[in-house]
Amino acid sequence: MKYLSLCIPTNGISEWVIPVLDKIFQEKADRSLWEVVVTDNGKDEAFQKQMLEYESKYENFVYKKTDAYLFDNQIEALRLASGQYLKFVNHRSIIKDGTVQWFIDEIKKNLEQKPVIYWSNGSLKYDKEREYDDIDGYAKALGEVASWTTGVGVWKEDFDTIPENHEFNKISPHSDVLYWVKENRKYKIIDNQWAVDIDTSHKQKGKYDLFKAFAIEEISIPLNLYLDGHISAKTLKHIIKRYEILVAGFYCNFVILRTPCSYDLSGLDESLGVFLSKRKVVARAIAMIPKYILVKVLR
Repeated sequence: MKYLSLCIPTNGISEWVIPVLDKIFQEKADRSLWEVVVTDNGKDEAFQKQMLEYESKYENFVYKKTDAYLFDNQIEALRLASGQYLKFVNHRSIIKDGTVQWFIDEIKKNLEQKPVIYWSNGSLKYDKEREYDDIDGYAKALGEVASWTTGVGVWKEDFDTIPENHEFNKISPHSDVLYWVKENRKYKIIDNQWAVDIDTSHKQKGKYDLFKAFAIEEISIPLNLYLDGHISAKTLKHIIKRYEILVAGFYCNFVILRTPCSYDLSGLDESLGVFLSKRKVVARAIAMIPKYILVKVLR
């Protein structure tokens, strides 16, 4: 029985993915209990060859070359997986020693109740895991952190209830998975840090419209939860405020300080003013300049 599927959607950057995979396969956990699933929508034939070599070497490794558009690759990975619990791992994230066994132990511990779990990797600074009785408290606690795909995991039996023809959010399909179960379940945030990124720069993180993604698309997800009666107006306002702070950070870093990035920044003017006030975002961004300059100096 496989308890765990580690799902790694990628566009095929060897310098990231190979170290991530090598670290995973150094883990001592019984390989009959877990698998790694890689879906690749890149065009690097050398990378594809490397993945086929992994597939021949490890019996618990699954690889698929896919034409899935952009983030649809995430859903391809989940559909291929066969474990009882499907867990995203970023293709730049090196797991800490013992993480695979820790995941398996947590899955076994929660197997009966099957709570919805978000693995926030220390980003919320919680001293211990937190549990919520409804999606309202859960969504409020996550705020903008819910946009981080790698924190998402889903029980396979829950994922399998999503219709085959479901139209996933184009910029954030993982959020449909994260908030699919909306009632009659416990919700849990586990904030233990379990991974660190190989590369923290923004030069190869994708070419999507950054401001449209986080000032409109991501906010539309909790908005729809509110419109459908699953979260309160107070929670929605809280989440929008958290995105205002996040977008201000992007504005400071990439527009004012011109930190190199791969993102499309052209949607700035069109995106601000829909849910977020451009005046407030710019004011916050200006106030953040000393902090971001200090970060650059320390690096």
